[in-house]
Amino acid sequence: MLSPEEVDGYPRASRSPREARYAWGVCGFLLLAAGLIYAQTLGHGLLMYDDADFVYDNPHVAAGLTGDGLRWAFTSGPAGEWYPLAMLSHMLDCQLFGVQPWGHHLTSALLHAATSIALFLVWWRLTGELWPSAFVATVFAVHPQHVESVAWVAERKDVLSGFFFVLTLGAYGAYVRHGRTLGRYLLVVALFVLGLLSKPMLVTVPALLLLLDFWPLARWGAVADAPRSVGGVNRPGGAWLLLEKVPLCALAAADCLMTLRTHAGGAAPLRWPLRIGNAAVSCVIYVVQFFCPVDLAAFYPLPQGGQPAWKVVCAATALLLVSAAAIVWRRRYPYGFVGWFWYLGTLCPVLGVVSIGSLAMADRYMYLPSIGLSVALVWGAARFAGDLPVRRWILGGCAGFATVILMVLAARQTTFWRNDEIMWRHALECTTDNGKAEGGLAEALRRQEKFDEAIPHFQRAIKLTTDYVPFSNFGSLLLTQNKTREAMAMFRRAIEIKPDAVQPHVNLGLALGAQKRFSEAREQFDRALEIDAGRFDVHRGLAYVLTRQGKSAEAIAELERAIAIDPHHAQARYDLAILQVKQGQLEAATRQFEAALAIDPNYGAARLNLARTLAGRHEIGPAMKQYHQLLETEPQNAEARQEFDKLRRENAF
Repeated sequence: MLSPEEVDGYPRASRSPREARYAWGVCGFLLLAAGLIYAQTLGHGLLMYDDADFVYDNPHVAAGLTGDGLRWAFTSGPAGEWYPLAMLSHMLDCQLFGVQPWGHHLTSALLHAATSIALFLVWWRLTGELWPSAFVATVFAVHPQHVESVAWVAERKDVLSGFFFVLTLGAYGAYVRHGRTLGRYLLVVALFVLGLLSKPMLVTVPALLLLLDFWPLARWGAVADAPRSVGGVNRPGGAWLLLEKVPLCALAAADCLMTLRTHAGGAAPLRWPLRIGNAAVSCVIYVVQFFCPVDLAAFYPLPQGGQPAWKVVCAATALLLVSAAAIVWRRRYPYGFVGWFWYLGTLCPVLGVVSIGSLAMADRYMYLPSIGLSVALVWGAARFAGDLPVRRWILGGCAGFATVILMVLAARQTTFWRNDEIMWRHALECTTDNGKAEGGLAEALRRQEKFDEAIPHFQRAIKLTTDYVPFSNFGSLLLTQNKTREAMAMFRRAIEIKPDAVQPHVNLGLALGAQKRFSEAREQFDRALEIDAGRFDVHRGLAYVLTRQGKSAEAIAELERAIAIDPHHAQARYDLAILQVKQGQLEAATRQFEAALAIDPNYGAARLNLARTLAGRHEIGPAMKQYHQLLETEPQNAEARQEFDKLRRENAF
């Protein structure tokens, strides 16, 4: 069935002009298809859901590429998660686009398109079959299960690690095909390391390479649909196949240890047997969603009592039967064996057996495992069609129809990631008893000041989840309604649930400070500083309390610490400048007002107070200039107009 050229017994894509033209056409189609689906994300915003921690509220990232940011990316990470290369890509986006959402979405979409094209070229190179490889890449490019990874900026780690994953497979194929030289092997190692630094999900790549050794590389021995093997150099002993994976396994183990260390304290709320049961059920649901990708949600809640026993038994039985069939018929249908265990193997790190959260499953986890299912499906269909023209035409028509359907569903799924409110409303439509979605929607409504609409969602969230976040956010809403006692009860409940969470301590401290219970407020901020002294909001909140106490000098020191953490926060610089004016530090205040305006040129209050400060320093010309600029943007500002006219009269302008 195969008729590719062979190099050292391994296939490579034909270099005939006809197939080369087809290949260029496939690459163009993949780019176009991804563009048609994800171009709409250029109009999407950034989400509160992790985008804040990963991008716009993260001072290390928002500052762009800096030495401090580089050190932070490799030694720490957002929310205790270690994705250094992914964080550097976010920093590069901020360097190029600032925190403008369209630039970040553009990068993710381009990375996904590049990965799709690379997958086609690499798989074509490995198998020698153009059209099956093209359809595998097409399914990858347009499948709705991948929307979460592309449309959600915080999941840059998926598309970036996926890109290096495919390049690693391509480099490994070149290493096998063209001779096992040290240089080619080091390229495999380097690309694998880049993938691990993007996301640790790639730790199972060494095992996947062993699967590729079986098929299509046929290094284990003769199998159906594999190229002929010639020469002993092309079929190394089994011991060598294992030994050449040892360095990769060592790197994967080191990355696992780093991941477990940084995710410490994030244990799942289920016992081990229940986690395993959920993993089995999830494996089956992922396959169902692969073939019928509807009702995909941003969050699937983990059942508190675990999955029903009948579901676990049925799922485990199905998985065992399919796995046994793949093993028994591995030589006759090697693509089924490789594809199925590609799916299970790459999914293993995120099945929740060693869990880091309270979700049952996630669409983003299928970004790489789905390729295995596509390979098994596409090659199985191609073998069924054989050389019969009628079957091939029917198969081609089915492939085209499936592509159109998947594109339509993916484009629709992408619309649900436009903003937090739409995303969480859709999640509630697709799931039941989803406390995370209730809390997320409530917070999105709170930030839009839709308080009456947000309250019932908060109430349902605190009933459905043991997470501290809905309690803390609900308290913030109650505080805005001057329900201080109820708000503080919510903050205290959040602290009971998670004593080492910073935000509830900050919120409670602010509430106590507003009631002039300064000693109690200071206790909360001291505790927050013990947990994380590098948090901007802790220092700024403490500065607020100190200001209310009349301790301006101490408040200034705290604001200076806050600005050192996030130098791009205009409001903090403005607050510092106001305090410095009150302390008579007019020169320092001028610098802070100017810095705030450099961050936000339309910050009217900062410009007005800068003009006043300059006038107080008898710098009349610069003060008049600031008044003039303010009145150009805010011509109805009566206060600025009055002061401007008075200054002009007094100085005969």
